[in-house]
Amino acid sequence: MPAARSSRLLRRGGFTSACAAALLAFAGASPAATTTLPEVQVTKSAIPDYEFDSARNGKLCSSCNGGLGNALFAFTAADGQLWLGNIDFQTGAFYPPDGHGVLVDTDTAPVADFGNGPEWMSGAAGSRIVYTRYQSGVAHSEATAQIGIATLVNGSWSTAVLPNSAGRATPDGSKDDSDTDPRVNYISADKSALFWRRMSNAGTEVAMPISDLTGGNSRRWVPGTRTIIFQGHNPADPQLVDQVYTYDTDSGAVEQLTFDTVGKYGAFMWKAPEYNNEYLFFTMADFRRKILVYRKIAGTDGVKRWTVIKTITPPTQLPYFWSPEVFSHNGRSYIFTVVSPSNKFWDKSYPTHLAISGIDPLKQNFKMLTNDTTKPRVRLDPEYFITAKGPFIYYNRMVPVTDTYPDGVNDGVWYVDTGLGAPLSK
Repeated sequence: MPAARSSRLLRRGGFTSACAAALLAFAGASPAATTTLPEVQVTKSAIPDYEFDSARNGKLCSSCNGGLGNALFAFTAADGQLWLGNIDFQTGAFYPPDGHGVLVDTDTAPVADFGNGPEWMSGAAGSRIVYTRYQSGVAHSEATAQIGIATLVNGSWSTAVLPNSAGRATPDGSKDDSDTDPRVNYISADKSALFWRRMSNAGTEVAMPISDLTGGNSRRWVPGTRTIIFQGHNPADPQLVDQVYTYDTDSGAVEQLTFDTVGKYGAFMWKAPEYNNEYLFFTMADFRRKILVYRKIAGTDGVKRWTVIKTITPPTQLPYFWSPEVFSHNGRSYIFTVVSPSNKFWDKSYPTHLAISGIDPLKQNFKMLTNDTTKPRVRLDPEYFITAKGPFIYYNRMVPVTDTYPDGVNDGVWYVDTGLGAPLSK
């Protein structure tokens, strides 16, 4: 689940000459002297905060979900309609191009309302969609928000609302394809408390004992587990330095993973194939100017602790990271991210780019995925999908905000090929 995004836009005079000069320097010289990496437009339509089903991991299952397959994506449009589209596993194309394949529900919360759209829940029984849904026929507000869930029944999507979930928002489903009892976590709409439920007892809400640590914006399920990783700070810390924690919904245990004096922002934990599928995690630090990769290794005293094994830094002309995520492909892990000249993630007046890095501490393999400076564009909310051709990074593009266009101009959905090659057959 992406960290909540502010819908506020700072109105500026547009793409400044100083910013242009910096980006040209980053690109290597003048546009004519630089080979522009190809970006492929998937659709001209605005498809905000789309989320891919489990085929994104490079494993197509045509028989899954009652024969609908798992190459799906979900999103809520600006008018509150929740749509489901397909992605062509062979080519990476969206079908239909605007994503309006199946209308799943109405009265759902657009991204701007709470900072996040619908999310997928994986389990042994197939995929479900969880989302924020308003009570029908009443004014939209924090009080009328509730938790919706869409389930496939006999080939059609059936929708329901979790009982007694009024005043709740931004759900996220667990990500374990073998789990017979998947779970959903969410927050109170005012961010004062966090909760979860198991699908075998969906009427019972369980409060998470972490509301003193976090408002919940950075929480994510650890794939293949019933554990949530999140960023927060101990209220007893006079500096209020954000650290990384986990919360186990089975045991109720809360564990602090980082302890240094550098503030953290967001966290992802995953199984790293290059370390025999050990769980690693990464977080942003130093005001989003570094990505730190952690592995649990023994110190000189024999005690295992979470330890930084790699520090990833951005180009000097684009010194801030935004929206990093991780995927595994052909035995290696890769972190992809937005890189920006601005430390204001809500400011859409600055052109941004995409980059990728491996996690091997012995290799400096940071690589820019986009470098076109001839058409200044803001690149937003990247997501990965491993097609038959290899991993593609999808993202929304927009023309930067100016005084003339205070909301920017939609430039559709695009992807860039990572160049990592097709999945190896097993």
